[in-house]
Amino acid sequence: MTMAPTRHAGLALIVGVVLSMVGSIIFPGGPIVDSVDQTDFEGAIEVLAANPGLGHLTTLMVILGMLLHGYGLLGLFGLARGREGFQGPGLRFGIILSLFGWGLFILSLAKRHMVIHLTQRADTAETASLQEFFDTAALTGHTEMSGLILGFIVIYPFASALTGLGLAPRFGGMDVFRAACYGLVLIGVLGFLNFIYALFVPDTDLVLHLIINNLVLMVGSVCLLAIGIGMYQGRGEFMPDDAT
Repeated sequence: MTMAPTRHAGLALIVGVVLSMVGSIIFPGGPIVDSVDQTDFEGAIEVLAANPGLGHLTTLMVILGMLLHGYGLLGLFGLARGREGFQGPGLRFGIILSLFGWGLFILSLAKRHMVIHLTQRADTAETASLQEFFDTAALTGHTEMSGLILGFIVIYPFASALTGLGLAPRFGGMDVFRAACYGLVLIGVLGFLNFIYALFVPDTDLVLHLIINNLVLMVGSVCLLAIGIGMYQGRGEFMPDDAT
């Protein structure tokens, strides 16, 4: 018995969310393993240097998870066929923005791989000057990684809100799947407000903004997980009109 394409995409989204969440929770410097203030770049790099194996593993887990996110969300692209407004071009643009934002995030994680590699090279450097070179390169790479993450933070509120607005009207009544779609809209609004507040009120605690952003993204992951489950179950709202 073959599995419908939408169910394949739903399974990919489920696995992608789980991989990304687990990798984000247990990476060195995160909330569980050697927790450190991520605004302290040198401290964050030291923790990665102390746990290179786990750092590479969790980073790779998140990269694979984000690729599966993209495959899963593409399974919803056909829902916009023949629709107008948010359910048509709006949904497609939201999915495209999501793919672009996740692409930036994957590039930032590739930078983390490079930062960990540079710290490993620094540990085996034969001279002090060479060690200093690798340490400086790692700090530069970590800074560039943060810039890419900032690009993702700018994009995901719009991507999330548009995707949610495009999916929610397909439901006739309120259930957990429609709530998940509205949840995507909500995290888009909250993520955008948090970003704007951080920009224009710079004397506030940056760590607080990062905590809020991470919580918002976690809720968004739960919403995507619910949507993935609905797709895997073959819910008609997540299937093209000509397939139902």
